[in-house]
Amino acid sequence: MLMTQKFSITSKLGPSIGSSIRNWMKLVISSGSVDLKYYPRVFLVDLISAIGIPFRIYENLRLNDKIYSTELKAPPLFILGHWRSGTTHIHNLLCQDPQFGYITMLNAAFPKSFISNNFFKWIMKKLIPKKRPMDNMEMGINIAQEEEMALGNLFPYSFYNAFYFPRRLIEFYQKYVRFANISKKIKNQWQKVYYFLLKKATLYMNGKRLVLKNPVNTARIKYLLEMFPDAKFIHIYRNPYDVYGSTQILYQKMMRAFMFQKISDKDLEQDIFRLYSEIMKTYFKEKELIPKGNLVEIKFEDLEIKPLDQLDKIYSALNLTGFENAIQCFKNYLKTLINYKKNKFELDNQTIEKISKNWKFTIDKWGYDVPKLDLY
Repeated sequence: MLMTQKFSITSKLGPSIGSSIRNWMKLVISSGSVDLKYYPRVFLVDLISAIGIPFRIYENLRLNDKIYSTELKAPPLFILGHWRSGTTHIHNLLCQDPQFGYITMLNAAFPKSFISNNFFKWIMKKLIPKKRPMDNMEMGINIAQEEEMALGNLFPYSFYNAFYFPRRLIEFYQKYVRFANISKKIKNQWQKVYYFLLKKATLYMNGKRLVLKNPVNTARIKYLLEMFPDAKFIHIYRNPYDVYGSTQILYQKMMRAFMFQKISDKDLEQDIFRLYSEIMKTYFKEKELIPKGNLVEIKFEDLEIKPLDQLDKIYSALNLTGFENAIQCFKNYLKTLINYKKNKFELDNQTIEKISKNWKFTIDKWGYDVPKLDLY
């Protein structure tokens, strides 16, 4: 059995806090019922979205032409990997290299107004916890963030909106990650919106090459290559038993903080098993589409032990320059993690058996051992 601690988030602001009223209403109307007890959460997002209208209008009028004319001088560097596999750690490390740009928490929360919106900068500084609730990693408006959150604010069909509607998690994955059973128009619109976001982030980062981390992109390689045929990819993987325990904590804390409808622990467990399997099987299939020399795969446990060696491996494998110039930046960041403590959790025998059965294909492929009943 998974042991989790109680969590009280300082706000009920979910991933679509900076969405337009139009996008937000499309999401709520198309996603089904909202349980009565969660109406105040819906109202809060409605309120923040309404307050943001003049900021979005102002920035559109002032900057859209400049954004559209911005060029990505080099294709992005995409970090892939299932949630809780170490994607945040490798992302934060690479973002220490001054040659790279990235999407910040502010950019992700308010992608339509982050350049000129000082009001919401102030709001976020007041409301964002200092630590991420699922793993105690540092948070802040200028720290690197996943662009899926930004996409959910620009476009009503983002996988992360499943945090609001958890009973539709697998459906959202099929539709908005794999683009199955939806019109080609929506997929094309997603690519257009994504490209706009990356142009705006590039402008904000003064033209730097973007390094992006988005776990759902692990199952979108085919669509990313349609946009960026020469993109570089880093895939990080981790012991599936650790991934399961950590993912449970993520879902229990984040989803229950934001959700508009209830989901049972049993259904949530089934979704965790299925989603991991779907994503990883798609990754193993679609990684073959990546041109030779544009993909490197690293093991989280190796990154923990020898981070500089793994960073050197990434730069060498992807033919990236600048590693030597960034070494001191990497070292300085690593010093800040000396006292960092990972979450601990327990897996009982029954859970271990379920993981072994459902995720055997990755456990065997990567050579991980079945754990003894122990404290992680």
